Amino acid sequence: MIRRVLLLSTLLAASTASTASAETPPIGGEVTLWAKGVPEPQQRQAEKLFDEGNEFFAKQAHAPAVVKYKAALALWDHPLIQFNMAVTLIRLDRPLEAAEALEKALRFADKPFKPELYQEALNYQALLKNQLGFIEVSCDQAGATITLDGKSWFNCPGTQKVRVKVGEHTVVGDKAKFLPINRRLVVSGGSSVTEKVRLEPLDTAVRLQYPYKRWIPWTVTAGGAAIGLAGLGMWVAGRGQMNAFKQNFDDDCAAGCEKDLSEHPALRDQRDSAELKGTIGIAMMVAGGATAVGGLVFAMVFNSPKRILPNLEVNVTPNGARAGYHWRF
Repeated sequence: MIRRVLLLSTLLAASTASTASAETPPIGGEVTLWAKGVPEPQQRQAEKLFDEGNEFFAKQAHAPAVVKYKAALALWDHPLIQFNMAVTLIRLDRPLEAAEALEKALRFADKPFKPELYQEALNYQALLKNQLGFIEVSCDQAGATITLDGKSWFNCPGTQKVRVKVGEHTVVGDKAKFLPINRRLVVSGGSSVTEKVRLEPLDTAVRLQYPYKRWIPWTVTAGGAAIGLAGLGMWVAGRGQMNAFKQNFDDDCAAGCEKDLSEHPALRDQRDSAELKGTIGIAMMVAGGATAVGGLVFAMVFNSPKRILPNLEVNVTPNGARAGYHWRF
């Protein structure tokens, strides 16, 4: 059944606000690729809603017109309804939705249109192409989430492509126990920017920064421990020598000896040497222990590390952006 439906000539010329004549392209017609599977009563209901949308459009009531066109498309996805929807969305400054509607309107090329209306559709398509581009993001880490311009987009692994307005956009990748990635992408008219998101585990991304070189306190501690051990060895040697002196003293001075052992120089030297070794050993143990403790305190208190996250550098390019991590020490 052939039915003619009013199209607005304002869709052909922005200065005109009246409805088109009977010569405008019909929704029904000889070519019925877009009518397959749509019962005639449903077509008529869609045509009625389409007419009502055109009436709103003629009154510059674009928002109500969109509501009527959507209702009509829910019944019948007709290319001419999609075309009117696209033009109305352009008037409402909603180019992303308009581009999608225009693609659906042109899915049968010029078949649903008169030549002048088809050319108008191509002109609108060229206009929108300069205002829009695409962002394509891929990731292969399960559990990661991708957001675009602050809105949740998709879960990894996977690849998604979306149409966006020209300009700067932000893609964020996030996953528990991984370092988030924030990428700035610049999209120009008609271009497609691709980005592969790869997150780095926090345990490998975080670096520890120390106020002083790490070897300094541990070298001090090790040095103090070495001095203390050497002092212990000296004290043990002195103690052994003192025991030997007492044994010799008992053997050589059983009948008594002078206090200064002036007549027994060997015993006197043995005693003095043992006392000196004991004194030096104790001093070395005290000094070494204090040094070792000081090194430990230095390492644990004054040289505690700070967790440093890498700096993310983003270099904007005409077809996107390059990002990289770096650390400063």
